[in-house]
Amino acid sequence: MVDEHKDTQAGQASSEAGQTASSVGDVTAGVVSIHQGGAGNVKAEWVDILQGGARNVTGTNVTLRQAGAQTVTAEQLVIRQGAALWAKADTLDMTQGGAGLLQVQTAKLTASPVGVVLSRGDVTMDQAVGRLVLAAGDVTMDQAGAAVVAARNVKAENCNTLLLLAGRVEGDVKTAFGPRESAIFGAATGAVAGLVLLLARLIQRRRK
Repeated sequence: MVDEHKDTQAGQASSEAGQTASSVGDVTAGVVSIHQGGAGNVKAEWVDILQGGARNVTGTNVTLRQAGAQTVTAEQLVIRQGAALWAKADTLDMTQGGAGLLQVQTAKLTASPVGVVLSRGDVTMDQAVGRLVLAAGDVTMDQAGAAVVAARNVKAENCNTLLLLAGRVEGDVKTAFGPRESAIFGAATGAVAGLVLLLARLIQRRRK
């Protein structure tokens, strides 16, 4: 249910957000809980969506459980059997979920397929797959795979990549391209990353 004591601007729409199988428009409150319903733009300190969905979600702590959203901006984001087209978070914990584009500080992905991961810190992938994983920190992979991985250090067990760019690699990881081919395709990877960042900025502008 919505905590209207924290933000009375939510009005009637926010008071309906916790009802079962209900759909509301835009919601602004201190706490927003949506069960088996949908919403437009959701802004709150705490957001919990179960078996529902929203267009755009902005919050300090956001949890999606068997739920989906087009875009999510959060400090702490937890996704359980849910999905987001685009998500930006300081800390992401995803299990059996999916996402198109992730911009994070750190991320832990478990049994989850993702498109692009852009991380300013570390990324952990456990039985997860991705197309492009770029991390300023370390990438740890366990029975995971990615088309392109670029990180400071990579630690992997039973993993596969098409292209791997790392200062140091530990463990068992199979790559299609060796050091020479990696150098050739490094520039292409940078170009792809630039296009991804441009796409992310365009998405943010559209939200505004």
